[in-house]
Amino acid sequence: MKNKFTLIEVLVVVAIIGILVSFLVPVLGNARDKSRSSVCKNNLKQLSLTMYLYLNDSQYIINHFKTNPSNVLPIPWSRANVFPGDNSILECPSDEKANPASWEPSYGFNYFYLKERKLAEISKSEETIFFADSGHINTTHPWNNRAVAGYLINNKSAWAAPIGLRHEEAPNLLWVDGHVSTLKDMVSIHLSNELWDRE
Repeated sequence: MKNKFTLIEVLVVVAIIGILVSFLVPVLGNARDKSRSSVCKNNLKQLSLTMYLYLNDSQYIINHFKTNPSNVLPIPWSRANVFPGDNSILECPSDEKANPASWEPSYGFNYFYLKERKLAEISKSEETIFFADSGHINTTHPWNNRAVAGYLINNKSAWAAPIGLRHEEAPNLLWVDGHVSTLKDMVSIHLSNELWDRE
């Protein structure tokens, strides 16, 4: 004769399953976040390769704009319709506000410190921000509430975006020398010019 489970035994099994699920969900969530961060880092690496090809054609003068045919405003080449490479790398999988077709790619350029600079002038290229996760507008960032242009990042400007905090409160950064890393000490980054302009 086959034994039947009692109600208490069924409830115990359900409770154990519930406990196991409660342990697994955060682990799976962390794995998903790490995977997205890895894709983001790869996007920045591809952006670096594209930028260096561009620099090779521009006598190694850093510029982030293409001339607008109407000669009214220059167009950032991180905008999807003028980007010289695969547009998909302009969008981080963790960035819900990304809109590369407009003025909001996932990554902002360190325009104020690097515009029209010769690459050779940057003596500490491994410590100078090139591109980074863009904070866009209305983020949970301490430097929010700006009417910003998301394709540019800056530590102090009133209209460039702050660095975005998408990956466990830490941004992915592309440095001028081409390497990509993650930093968590955002306060010191934003309160000084260090890491923005390393001559």
